[in-house]
Amino acid sequence: MNQHRSPENLSDHVALIITKILRFFADTFFARRYGHRAVVLETVAAVPGMVGGMWLHLTCLRKMQSDRGWIKILLDEAENERMHLMTFIEIAQPKWYERLIILAAQAIFWNFYFLLYIFFPRTAHRLVGYFEDEAVLSYTAYYEQVSSDSSLNVDAPQIAKDYWGLADNAKLLDVIRVVRDDEQNHSDVNHGRADSLDEADDNLEIAKQEPTSTKINSATLQSYHNANYHIYNRPPFTLKIGSTCTDLNELFKKYDVNEAALLTAYNPQGVETDISNNKRGNEELEKNLRSQNFTFILAEGICPDNKWPGEKSFFVMGMSLSVAKNFGNTFKQNAIVWVDKTAVPQLILLR
Repeated sequence: MNQHRSPENLSDHVALIITKILRFFADTFFARRYGHRAVVLETVAAVPGMVGGMWLHLTCLRKMQSDRGWIKILLDEAENERMHLMTFIEIAQPKWYERLIILAAQAIFWNFYFLLYIFFPRTAHRLVGYFEDEAVLSYTAYYEQVSSDSSLNVDAPQIAKDYWGLADNAKLLDVIRVVRDDEQNHSDVNHGRADSLDEADDNLEIAKQEPTSTKINSATLQSYHNANYHIYNRPPFTLKIGSTCTDLNELFKKYDVNEAALLTAYNPQGVETDISNNKRGNEELEKNLRSQNFTFILAEGICPDNKWPGEKSFFVMGMSLSVAKNFGNTFKQNAIVWVDKTAVPQLILLR
């Protein structure tokens, strides 16, 4: 069962205290009525992504700068949470007073979170990370409750089967499992975003010497390790170098593979290239992948430590390491990301 990451500063402590207070009220009011809890809380959970995406959109317009892919990530999160709500409405119809609670909670939380995001974006993302940690705990308890009473394990709603691609005979337990996985992914993304806001870009210090084992300078190498590799599956999830990604297990099972590679033609040899040339390179890469009948999912590599736009990429199913390296070398890449059945993404250096 997921546990909260330890708070490291005042901002983290404030976010965790707010989370625990709200958890107390949710436990007091809903007790073990997890379906009704989900209906009410998912209406609130869908707020942060929309607020963050909207504010970042306006900020980028004012400053005329790239969002590095974060607007889509946050809006996708809001849409995913809305689909959680639409699913659980089919399972637990909210009572009239719960609808009133929804109206009040959404009105209060929207304004609170909007102000928090404007003035304290790091705290806002940490708060959502802690919220999602609690959601994982709640859905785990819900899963255990349904597992212990087969009468509760009703058929999955059709909307859930369509959205998550569940089997025709899917049950409530299958729904809870995929929703819990979504919440874990949202936790990882928001904690990662909060971490990336810990240090201002002008205070970021990276050693300039090159490691003896590669021609890639250490600043660039560090950016590869720090990057968030967003896989735009349905629902989307994020890869981090060296960190186990449980979403990969389901994806590998779905496509009947045990390895995959993340490839791009953007910015050959780590040199920032204009968008038109990057797009042409990626079009050629996509053409090559299709000609060899590879199945892929659109992806994007985004480093929170620099100002470069995100690198549009392809997450290619069933690609061996040797083939992935050949593609990377063909398109003059410094490195590729490859993952095997361990579900731990590896950074593979090519220079």
